[in-house]
Amino acid sequence: MYNHKQKWLDSALAANTDFLNRVESDNLPTQRTPGTVAVLTCMDPRVNLEAIGIPQFDTDGRGDSSVRIIRTIGAMAEERSLIIGIFLAGIREIVVLMHSDCGCCLAYNKIDTIIKNMEENLGESDLNQFKARIGEPFRENLRIWLKAFEDPYEATRREVSAIKAMPFAPKDLIVHGLVYELETGKVNVAVNGYREVG
Repeated sequence: MYNHKQKWLDSALAANTDFLNRVESDNLPTQRTPGTVAVLTCMDPRVNLEAIGIPQFDTDGRGDSSVRIIRTIGAMAEERSLIIGIFLAGIREIVVLMHSDCGCCLAYNKIDTIIKNMEENLGESDLNQFKARIGEPFRENLRIWLKAFEDPYEATRREVSAIKAMPFAPKDLIVHGLVYELETGKVNVAVNGYREVG
């Protein structure tokens, strides 16, 4: 576990030593498992993928899932991952899994805190370069650029539509939108991709 008096890298390397002492290297998944499904979800560690049937690795190192997991802030699509996933890994069905209490909701509501922290931690030249890149009005444009949102259900629907509208998205690509409730573990359907095919 993370110790404030210890550097995180040291903690990670110590955990790896424990891991190596615990697992059987023959059990570690090294072969690519064919699969046509991907989950695009948030990088927030509170999102438990077991809630949608994706098992954790066993304590001996085994992992049996063929589902590709793409983690980004707010479960927002990243084109490189989608292109490789669709045209190399063979992904044909995607679940966009957002969640309650997302950092993108916090970012929407705390945009002024983000700007203040940028002003305090970036040099004036770097900040001005970034502001020029984002454009004016900076506050509103930054919120849009960050894809910050108030409602995870509406954001899920928008992200599903955005993926389907990407010029490289095959017409038969199935994209679902789900929202995971951190408080209960329940998953709610925002978009049933089977109804949206074509």
